[in-house]
Amino acid sequence: MKLYLDSSALIKRYIHETGSEKVLNLCSKADQLILSVLCVPEAVSTFCRLKRQRHLTEDVYQLLKKDLEEDLQEALIVKMEEEIIEKSVECLEKQPLSTLDSIHLATALFQKCDLFLSADIQQRKAAQAMGLKVEAV
Repeated sequence: MKLYLDSSALIKRYIHETGSEKVLNLCSKADQLILSVLCVPEAVSTFCRLKRQRHLTEDVYQLLKKDLEEDLQEALIVKMEEEIIEKSVECLEKQPLSTLDSIHLATALFQKCDLFLSADIQQRKAAQAMGLKVEAV
């Protein structure tokens, strides 16, 4: 199974919250994890925000960042190629999406993912409308 995680789903691999167990379970069953290049700065941004809010210590922040870097070695990181930008525009014209959500959706469509994971309700609705199999996390 080709599994696409948007940033909201990816974060659940590192920060225990509602949906984390489901993400970990689906990731363990996937043949391939697919991420947009956007996931890296978005994940680190979340870790930094949690550190600034004192929900993470510096040591935990460094550990999470290291875990993310190791996991990225196993995943397919998709760069923003011209086809993805074009598909993103198409998604924006057809669905009420933010710019970044449209890029995640376009990446999943471009890679012909079997399953799209997201915690974002609007993004999931758009992904489903665009023909992807979707699960909430």
